[in-house]
Amino acid sequence: MGGWNMKLLVSGRQLFLSQDLAARIGVEEALFLQHLYYRLETQGMEKEGHMWYRQTYQGWAKQCFHWNIRKIKRIITKLEHYQIIVSSNKLNSFNTDRSKWYRIDYEKIDELLQKKIYAQEELFHEESNLPEVKMTKANTDQSDEIANIINYLNKKAEKQFNEHSKTNIRLIKAILKEGYTVEDCYLVIDEQVRNWKNDLQMNKYLRPITLFRPGNFESYLNDALTRLQDKNIDFEPVVLDFDEGECY
Repeated sequence: MGGWNMKLLVSGRQLFLSQDLAARIGVEEALFLQHLYYRLETQGMEKEGHMWYRQTYQGWAKQCFHWNIRKIKRIITKLEHYQIIVSSNKLNSFNTDRSKWYRIDYEKIDELLQKKIYAQEELFHEESNLPEVKMTKANTDQSDEIANIINYLNKKAEKQFNEHSKTNIRLIKAILKEGYTVEDCYLVIDEQVRNWKNDLQMNKYLRPITLFRPGNFESYLNDALTRLQDKNIDFEPVVLDFDEGECY
């Protein structure tokens, strides 16, 4: 029996990953990168001196069926921040084409593997460690987004958190840099307000430092997405499209 169980664990197509790389960028990111490498090797196209693979977010989600589109976007955004993945839509033949082209910067991977650790703060520096920069439209837009998120929390939870608080701004900015969206923040607020607002013991945790702490946020968001799926989606048998090549 034990031998049969072991056989089940190794049979079929497997997606391997480097533990060294996973320790620096995350397990899910390393898995996705390995999947992209497989696609480049089997279906890549040479353009501008590099091998590229063309895909949409919907296509990625179909291949990697254990991740939804939101998760795929966050993983890709994070890898783009790391500059391990280079993506472009300039290689599309038509402006209406919503797919993107992806390639791997192998020199960047080599640089990462030379480091003993590639910590989160090395990827997304705290504002205090960055040189002072001139305010741009992008900075202004993000400041407006952060203010909207805090005001949304105040309205839903009936609180009065300060939208100019450096701590609140730093927390939400870190979440947005991870690839989460303003809509994701609204979903987390709605979910936890629904769970905690009328609970005398838990109501006090309807605060930015709890909701937007990185270790908490993803869990709260997954709960919210699960609730939406349970409410809006009729369950059907799962049919895997092996022509697309699911990601294991």
